Amino acid sequence: ENDNVSISSADEALLEMLGFTTIGNKAFAILQESEQKDDDDFLKNDRDFSSTIVLFDHSSCYHDSARHCTFEVLSHSQNCINEIVYNHKLTVSYQNESFCQFPKECSISQKIMRRLTDELVYGAAKYPSDRSYETIQFTKIEKETCNMHQHRELTRIENFVNEHKEWSNLCHDYLAKLISAVCGEEMVLFKEKLNLKPPGGTGFAPHLDSPSLRIALGDDGPKNFVTVMVAIDDMTEKNGCLRVWKGLWNEFNHVSVIEPEEGGDPDAGGRAGAIDPSRVQDDKFESVICKGGDIFAFNGWVPHRSSANASLFSRRAVFLTYNPANEGYYHDDYYSKMKEKREGFQNKLKTQRNLDVESEMEALSSIPRI
Repeated sequence: ENDNVSISSADEALLEMLGFTTIGNKAFAILQESEQKDDDDFLKNDRDFSSTIVLFDHSSCYHDSARHCTFEVLSHSQNCINEIVYNHKLTVSYQNESFCQFPKECSISQKIMRRLTDELVYGAAKYPSDRSYETIQFTKIEKETCNMHQHRELTRIENFVNEHKEWSNLCHDYLAKLISAVCGEEMVLFKEKLNLKPPGGTGFAPHLDSPSLRIALGDDGPKNFVTVMVAIDDMTEKNGCLRVWKGLWNEFNHVSVIEPEEGGDPDAGGRAGAIDPSRVQDDKFESVICKGGDIFAFNGWVPHRSSANASLFSRRAVFLTYNPANEGYYHDDYYSKMKEKREGFQNKLKTQRNLDVESEMEALSSIPRI
């Protein structure tokens, strides 16, 4: 049921590519009903972020008796957000568990999140970003024979906030104010990552964020981080939802991690934060099952992981990392340094490949001719 609700035009295209000609009348009925409700409730209010945008759809509001609870994103009151955080004891939850879920009145319209996501996915020329791909393997029935195929799929988009006005307003304003209220101090955006886990997309192993985030800038960068996650599609265990290990985690009380590979891939083995497998306790991880548009926060020392997407539909979510404003604004510096590290690693691979080819040619030249 949860997977069916998450149908979008991109999912339909994927199904057609995979050889599925239909997804069932029930699924289409759910899609039509969902789209009609979205059109009725949200589309007529979906304006540019520079004026007013409908972020919520609830019958009550802390500051407005109107059916739709709206914020003027560039000028709405921090007091309203502070009241929501206080009434739901989010700061207490965050301090005790290093994790919190924002109430439904803070959730963002799923339709809006999907639109913003699609603009990035299909608008690479208009909205430049750092994009990563994964080779996805899948089976396809062809003439009653099950064959294995593979294709490259876009799985991650980073460094896009500067290029997209609405994403910039959302991340620098509304979401920044939410997490600032929880942390009790002004927080600024450090980095952003849009995960697009497609059907068959892999999960990620248990890890901590802070050790990895500190690597890029070292002692010159911030030291404290908190991540805000906004689900774009419904998250289920089947499609590889986020899983977290809640607790009083901090720099002085955290699960031990493995030392990164010296000179390794900055996005893989050369990245710090991977948890020692001997310290992983599977029963401690809780699944974050939620609806698209729901918002969560966890600090940089929370162990978290996810599984592969075993559903027929994508499981997309955006992860936004913030640091205290008093530690400085390092967003552009971070991506500049990461670009340098990634290019350095790629050049290292090219050099190694060239050396391997030269060694092979030299070995072949030493073979006696007949």
